[in-house]
Amino acid sequence: MDNRILFGIMTIIFNSIGVPCFMAGKTKAGILRIVLGIVTCGVIATINEIMGIIQGIKILCMSDEEFAEKKETLFMGIPSGK
Repeated sequence: MDNRILFGIMTIIFNSIGVPCFMAGKTKAGILRIVLGIVTCGVIATINEIMGIIQGIKILCMSDEEFAEKKETLFMGIPSGK
């Protein structure tokens, strides 16, 4: 995932359903976000969306060099994606 701006926007809009995880190749984390969102009646999806807004803004404020260094640690949340 090299396109920082696209990744930041997708994180802001679609973090609750795991799209950034799928974009980064972390399929299990993306599926887990979807399943946990359904099982908890949207509670975890709401938490992930709030965290996605914060995380997306941080990504958009980073330089390309900072994004390249930190892209492995950008998947914090419920589930963590690790």
